[in-house]
Amino acid sequence: MPSPLNNLLILTGAVWLNLAHAHTVGNDHCDEAYFTQEASGVRCSDRHITFSSIGLPAKDHTLMRGITATNQQFPVAHDYQFKIARQPTVATRKIKPDSGPIGVAVNGVPLFDPTTQGPVDRATGLRPNALAAGELDACGGHAGRGDDYHYHTAPLCLIQQLGEVAIEQEKRPIGFAMDGYPIHALGWFDKANAVENELDACRGMVDSTGQYFYNVKTTSDWDILSCFNGEPRGFAKDRFDMRLNKNGKEITGLPLRMSVSSYTDQVVGNDVCRVMQGTLQKEQLLTTDGSVTELRNEEVTIFYCNANCYGNFEEADRRPTFRGRVAYYELETSACPAAVDVSSFNTTFAYFGPAQTYKGKQSTKKKQ
Repeated sequence: MPSPLNNLLILTGAVWLNLAHAHTVGNDHCDEAYFTQEASGVRCSDRHITFSSIGLPAKDHTLMRGITATNQQFPVAHDYQFKIARQPTVATRKIKPDSGPIGVAVNGVPLFDPTTQGPVDRATGLRPNALAAGELDACGGHAGRGDDYHYHTAPLCLIQQLGEVAIEQEKRPIGFAMDGYPIHALGWFDKANAVENELDACRGMVDSTGQYFYNVKTTSDWDILSCFNGEPRGFAKDRFDMRLNKNGKEITGLPLRMSVSSYTDQVVGNDVCRVMQGTLQKEQLLTTDGSVTELRNEEVTIFYCNANCYGNFEEADRRPTFRGRVAYYELETSACPAAVDVSSFNTTFAYFGPAQTYKGKQSTKKKQ
């Protein structure tokens, strides 16, 4: 039996459960009906549930829109192989996640803890919160340093897609944590099912049969879990190719205060052209003649089709005369597909001066 949980009382050898809701979520999720069509090849053994995904949600989910701080990354298809423990092992001590994956949603999109990989605040001892920093879209996710789309909050659009019947009546999980326990969203549609006041420190509880499960916060900031009740295990493998620039170097993305208004992707021949448009709030920009200008509330486009068709912001070489960070817009159009109308993008500030060599700190993101 999981160690101390709210609403669980052991007395004279008997176990008494708080039956205020008497939810029964079950413990056998070995059925592809629990997953959306984005999760493929669902298989079961005595020990694990395995499945594959490309890490992207349903096409009608609005991705990236609403972000106000971006690393200029795009949601790109990956090659995930997930393995979920069917019989979780209760942890001897609760493990708090730190800026990384905590599970996977039933649509095959990874779930992350609320924080980013930014520096730890000395005053609070915490990393930046992705939601508070404006890094998340209307679905609660964004594309990370590996162009990997993932959620940092409860998957808002997925929960709406699953609907009230699946969530509240059928009590289907919205995902699984790295330790194997299911993640639910009870009370999301029907407040009579709310369990917020019954959850333990990890955001979990037991159902009427003694099955442990996590339950996401149903109000802002939509937390998923706070710690692992079970032993977290490596649950995913991923293969992907980083985007490359014209010199064959990886494009890692410069953080920008940019309000994203639209994101599209289009298959053109052998390329997938991804276009993100929005308003750049404020940025010092290096111009071709070597001077520095300041953009404020400028409509900009970031795009990538291939290593010879892209436009994005990079950090310029540092100079003693610069006050703070100076960026430049790198534009390469020598091999753009005819179907992509680059002339319709605002590229008037593109830089064509001497090559810049400065590269910021590389990502510490771990490939799963």
